[in-house]
Amino acid sequence: MPQAVNVPLYLEWSFWAVVVAAIAIVLSQLPHIYTLVKRAKLEMELYTRIHLTHKVGNPNAQLYVILSNVGGRSIRVRGMTLKLKRDGNDVAVLPAQAYLQDPNGKTTLLLTSFVLKSKDEWAHFVNFLNYFVRADEKRYRSAESILKQEIFKKIALPENKDRPEADGQYITEFMTMFNEKFVWYTGEYEVLISVQTSNKKADIEKKYRFTLFESDTSELSKAKDDYKFGDGIYWESGNHPGVVVQIVEQGRMG
Repeated sequence: MPQAVNVPLYLEWSFWAVVVAAIAIVLSQLPHIYTLVKRAKLEMELYTRIHLTHKVGNPNAQLYVILSNVGGRSIRVRGMTLKLKRDGNDVAVLPAQAYLQDPNGKTTLLLTSFVLKSKDEWAHFVNFLNYFVRADEKRYRSAESILKQEIFKKIALPENKDRPEADGQYITEFMTMFNEKFVWYTGEYEVLISVQTSNKKADIEKKYRFTLFESDTSELSKAKDDYKFGDGIYWESGNHPGVVVQIVEQGRMG
């Protein structure tokens, strides 16, 4: 009987068919594997305008912020901060407190931490401000109540056909707070926008600048002229919308 011939494994076509198939599978998965091992990475863009307002001098800034996770892993965004300098001097540090749910709407939501998955994007108008500290809130509420009572008394008088105004003594506290807290003076401003995440390596900062002219400061300051009517205190006429100025990127940090 003829003896069986042992053929080396590397000469078996079936062996190489299996090898080629295995290589093809590995190669097809490489992009997915690369994505998985990539760390989370944020990119940030801002719209080219910043909206500046204030509440009895206390500064507010609104920006349209776009965050994109271009990395391979999910990342939790814990907060955002806006740091201001005017003519090289520190002015204010404003944390992001809220955002508009709909760019065309008025529904404001509290900004809490959120997760951005790989390739996800988050884009909203964000409000940066410091709420009054407890002592200032108490001052404000007390003065607001007294002013409101005084104006309502005058409204009840038959001779007051036009909107009545309170005497100077009733707006003294608001003028004091305005002078203490107002920051939107004429000058060159540097803005540092930072995003804090659950992974410090994914944190990002970008630097911008804008200019305020005398006309901008005047527009923002004249809101105090209507405090005597209660406007800007316990009701809003809409006559003092703030100013919108161009913001220019200075470069990326981090």
